[in-house]
Amino acid sequence: MQLYSASLLFFGILGICAFGGMHRALLLLAAMMPFGMLAVIGLPAIGGLSILAVNAVAAALVAGGGLVLVSRLLRGQPIHITPATTALLAFALYAVFSATVLVRLFAGETMVFSLSRDAIGVRVSTQFAWTKVWLGPSSSNISQTFYVLLACGFFVVAAYILRQRGAAFGARCLALAATVNIILGLLDLAALDQLLSFVRTASYSLSNEASVSGIPRVIGGYSEAASFGAASAMFFGYFASAWAASKRWGDGFLALGNAVFAVLALSSTGIIALTVVGAVLAPKLIADIPTRLGRGTVFMGGVALACLASTIAALMIFTEAPQIISSVITDLILDKSASSSGQERTAWALGGLEALRDSWGLGVGTGSLRSNGFLFVLLGSVGILGTAFFAIFLWCAFAGRATAQHQHTLTNARIGALAIMVSMLLAATVPDPGIPLIFLAALAVASKQPETLAPQTKRLDGMARQPS
Repeated sequence: MQLYSASLLFFGILGICAFGGMHRALLLLAAMMPFGMLAVIGLPAIGGLSILAVNAVAAALVAGGGLVLVSRLLRGQPIHITPATTALLAFALYAVFSATVLVRLFAGETMVFSLSRDAIGVRVSTQFAWTKVWLGPSSSNISQTFYVLLACGFFVVAAYILRQRGAAFGARCLALAATVNIILGLLDLAALDQLLSFVRTASYSLSNEASVSGIPRVIGGYSEAASFGAASAMFFGYFASAWAASKRWGDGFLALGNAVFAVLALSSTGIIALTVVGAVLAPKLIADIPTRLGRGTVFMGGVALACLASTIAALMIFTEAPQIISSVITDLILDKSASSSGQERTAWALGGLEALRDSWGLGVGTGSLRSNGFLFVLLGSVGILGTAFFAIFLWCAFAGRATAQHQHTLTNARIGALAIMVSMLLAATVPDPGIPLIFLAALAVASKQPETLAPQTKRLDGMARQPS
């Protein structure tokens, strides 16, 4: 086991939050979300697995939730299980079955793209170096199954905490996460790599020197631009939806800041997710214009549009901005499929479908292969049945109606989840649903349920007072 310079500080903060109550640990988890490369534990013996800070907090929450569950059972108290929990548990159980049984059942029957870059296999194309290997059990089956089980346990605990504390507490957690994401983006934009090296400890390939058409990519606290762009697009979606309903300056600032960094990441994944979310929100924003028009608003809006139009015109006429923008769009979107990276990802996606075919629709096991696009990853790894379980989970979590006071929270969670799903459908390579999506699902479920603690009965430690 390997520890890092930031590990002791992190575990000290985690201990303080744990004594303050599970809701404080959830707040810490939100703050750790944008630290996509901050590992606190390294496990070289298990395929070089790096336990990220956000996953360590999630594991601590799951452990605390387990103690609460045992306590409730011993006292004979009822356990509330939502349909979303049932569907996610079924997905997790099938993921375990596939990683322990199916991978051995179909071992040697098909060739797959391994998750490990160091795997030695058969090169299938001259356009990229990734090779195919014969299917068989590996350490990736253990690590990816761990992430799936962690996501399942975290959903149960997060939904429980948010039901107690209220959906508004979940919104505050996301506001903290979005703020930290902007700060990390600013640090990377300022090229403070020496400072960021303390929070980039995971054994991932760091792509902080990459550029597009000579423009450096911004990656924030992540290892590469696609992850940072996708996270920024998710925060933009949530807070742009919140601003559309509330017109609060704080929501607008968080939406605008994360939208800027979704663009500065120069990732096709983040830009496409940003575009989809913007297209979904545009009708609502346009429909709200007549109800909010006033003389002062029209004047200030006209001035802002005139300044913006003048700035854009000056940039287009007196600089090389048109050529740069055209080059970036061509490289990121138009010519993406023809590039070596695009061909590699296409081959990964087809590899997922081949695994589905060769396993008779059952899947070859969680962590057995690298594919591209969350749908192809799920189909190749957990087959049709596992994919169906996860789709049912998403429907149960995000469909339906919220309580009257939390309807906007449910809408915001849906828009944020849309951004994540677009990103994952484009670029995901493993079946881990990820902490951000699971958090939004828990928030959506909590917004549809009444709070179990009235505001006057809440204490700072998150426990209920006994009514007098």
